[in-house]
Amino acid sequence: MLIKVLFILLSFNLSLCIGLKALVIPQSASLLSTSGTGICYSYEVNPALLFADNSSISLSKNSWLGGISGQKISYIFNKRNYISFESLSINDIELRDEIATESPIGFFGAHWYAAEINKSYDLGFNNLTFGYKIKLNYSKLFSESMHGYSIDLGLNQNLNQNLNIGILLKNIGREFASNLRVENNILFGVGVRYNLPDLKLILLSDYLNYDENNFLKFSTITDLPYLNFIVGGTYSDNYKDLSFGVKLDYKKWELIFGNLNHNNAILGNPSSVEIIKIF
Repeated sequence: MLIKVLFILLSFNLSLCIGLKALVIPQSASLLSTSGTGICYSYEVNPALLFADNSSISLSKNSWLGGISGQKISYIFNKRNYISFESLSINDIELRDEIATESPIGFFGAHWYAAEINKSYDLGFNNLTFGYKIKLNYSKLFSESMHGYSIDLGLNQNLNQNLNIGILLKNIGREFASNLRVENNILFGVGVRYNLPDLKLILLSDYLNYDENNFLKFSTITDLPYLNFIVGGTYSDNYKDLSFGVKLDYKKWELIFGNLNHNNAILGNPSSVEIIKIF
């Protein structure tokens, strides 16, 4: 007989790592290496930044906390359109009875899947762009499942050649499980990007409010041909991390590695490898 406590605890774990929280987990090496900083840098964070001269396809292989692994594949087309499919999963959760035993009576997994579309628009004044992202997701833990949707809205403005500011509303939506309906925690963020062309550097900073917590994110990225280095970090009262990454550009290929070190090292340090092909 399965214990009810197991379902309760693991359902909360699902929400933390595979369910609702998966909506804000960095799902690519590009984003992980900046510690998720990018309201004025990455279209993965702010849909208003989506504009590409060429189509491209990217594939990420991710290793997250506590043995969770994931993949993401995305495609940019027609300059301002983007689709992606992503997943997170863990397959070796121990199943135990009410009475503790030396060995589990079995194993099961937890899985999260999502598909998203992203589109951006040039508003035609003051160098202002607007974008939206719609994401559908499904997660499953043993015999329990959850599904839902989320919408991200973003604005970006180029104040001059070297300075950008942006605003983000993320995770507007709901999750559904059996007869339960859960409102997503909405993330609000503002960001700034400042280019230092003489030093070949890009400086990023974001302020986020999410789930009644405030986060300050930062990142510095070199702007060199062929090989670039990335460092980033996140700071809040309850959480801190540092990230780094390396990006290699060669012709129409990009290879990126990202790693994140946080204050709960017992769970492991997330890492990601991403390859991008530009057409």
